[in-house]
Amino acid sequence: MARKKILRPAENPGPIDNWEVSFEIQVNGRKVVSGTELKIAGERGRFRFIKHVVSSTTEWIDVWGGTKYAPSWRSFTLDKVKRVHYKNTTDQALAAEYKAKKLSIKQENIDTIDES
Repeated sequence: MARKKILRPAENPGPIDNWEVSFEIQVNGRKVVSGTELKIAGERGRFRFIKHVVSSTTEWIDVWGGTKYAPSWRSFTLDKVKRVHYKNTTDQALAAEYKAKKLSIKQENIDTIDES
């Protein structure tokens, strides 16, 4: 027998409408933007910041990461943040930095060719 189809409203009413989402915060005196790596107390590995959410009852951050071979999407309260790393060292972060560096070098080469 087939499962009964659940009809969901087009809009998602409820507490999500009251949430304030930001993609930039300040933790331990450091500016944190998307992609900044954090150390969470009591958790293994590094986590990359995604967003900061404030609801009427609580406040948390969403992060991606954990151990090297088993990353996952997690949510933590701000008091669990132990350290804001100034240098990103996860494989994904290093790959993104490398791509950005290559793109800037390529753009510089194009600019020098256009000037001559």
